[in-house]
Parts: sequence; C-alpha cells; structure tokens
Amino acid sequence: MKNTSTSSPISRRTMLRSSGALAATSVVLAACSSSKPSIARIGESPTTVKLEDLAVTDVVLLRTAMSMETMAAAMLSDSAVTSLASKESAPIIAAFAAGHTSHLEDLRVLITARNGEPYSETNAKLMQAYGQTALDLIASGKLPEDTLALTLAVETLIASTYQYFVSLTAEPALRAGMVQLGGRSSRRAAVAAQLINGGTVGFAPANDQDGVALVATLPSAFGSLSTVQVKLGPENETGSRATVLMDTPSLNSLIY
Repeated sequence: MKNTSTSSPISRRTMLRSSGALAATSVVLAACSSSKPSIARIGESPTTVKLEDLAVTDVVLLRTAMSMETMAAAMLSDSAVTSLASKESAPIIAAFAAGHTSHLEDLRVLITARNGEPYSETNAKLMQAYGQTALDLIASGKLPEDTLALTLAVETLIASTYQYFVSLTAEPALRAGMVQLGGRSSRRAAVAAQLINGGTVGFAPANDQDGVALVATLPSAFGSLSTVQVKLGPENETGSRATVLMDTPSLNSLIY
C-alpha cells in the first residue's frame, strides 16, 4: 500500500494502514488407532528471508521522479503515439515530451547536490504495470483521439506524482522545487484537456446527455491523487473499451 497522508493542503489523500488478524480456532481430530504410523515430514521447511528495510529518503523520491519523467517522455514520443497524432496535436505532444526530458536535468542537479546517483531509466515496474499496455492498446485501436487521451492521463499522472511526493519530502526547499515541476505537468494536463473538450464549457466538470463525465480542464479545486483512468484501444463485442489504471509510485516501484 502507499502512504498518502499529509498535513499540507496540497494533498487530500489519507494514509491507509490496514492490518488484519487471523483468529486461531481449535480443531478436534478424530481418534486414530495407535498402531498406525505417524506421517513423517520429508525435507526441511524453507527459511524465511526477511525483507530489507529501505528508507524513503528525499533522494529516493527524486530518483523515482526521474524514472517517471523518463517514462512520460518515452510514452509520448513512442511511435504508437506519433504515428496517430493529428497534425494539430502532434507538435503539442512532442513539446510535452521534450518538457519531460528537460526536467531530467533539473532533477539530476537536485540529486547530485544531495550526494545521490541520478537515475536515467524508465520506471520499469510501472511501465510493465500499465505503460506498455496503454501503448499496445493505442497501436491496436489506431484511434487518433487516443493519443490525446493518453497525453492527458500521463500529464495528470506526473502532476499527481509530484503532489504525492511533496507530502513525503523532508527538506522544505525541495518541496518547493517539486511543486514547480508538478505545476508544469498540471498546466500541460489543462492544455490537453482543452484539446479534447475545448472552450469555456470544458472548464468545469460536466456530463453528456447520457450521464457520462466529460473531460474537464479544472476537474477539481485541488489536484487528485486517485488512480488515473483512461479508456484506450478498439471496442470489444459489447461496445466497451479497455480501461487502463495508472497509479503513482508506491513502495515497490520507488527507485531506491
């Protein structure tokens, strides 16, 4: 699970810590004849390996942010996106991808200043969890509108990641830097939303005539930390499309 609580107004997700207890019950076994041999155990039970305790430091958060920015740039510049984007949206999506690449240098400076090692790869676990799935769906669906839907989802995801990381960052000055980086993705998300549902009518949340929520430039007063959902790919036999769930990094996808 992911720790998401914060006293800062920038985040509204509460920390979820759940614990469970298994109740032990007594089982009465039927009496067996003393002449029957007992069942012997073959071999030794495996030794339990204790998981390593890894601290979520500011450098870990910065390295993870680099992996997310690299993943965003890779997804938005993937051939599945560039080959389908319209002539109007293609240069905008390309500029967004370049923006994520430029963030890498900002993060590299912050990491080296804190004696950390910059991270130049994508977030492999999240790319496997939903990144590649999203690209495969776009490639199979061949719908130009999917490129903008993915762009909005990616920019919202990166903005949410920084918002979440602010609540975990120990150094006050570093929080300000993360807010700035997240703010850029938040503005890009607003641009992508306008390209999908433009004009003043697209500013606030609204539903279409069938009650389906429309894309909004300003979906809420504060940035959301909930899972980013995006429908991509071809319709199936029931007329539905696949929904890709994109979540911010958790303990098992941080770059330690």
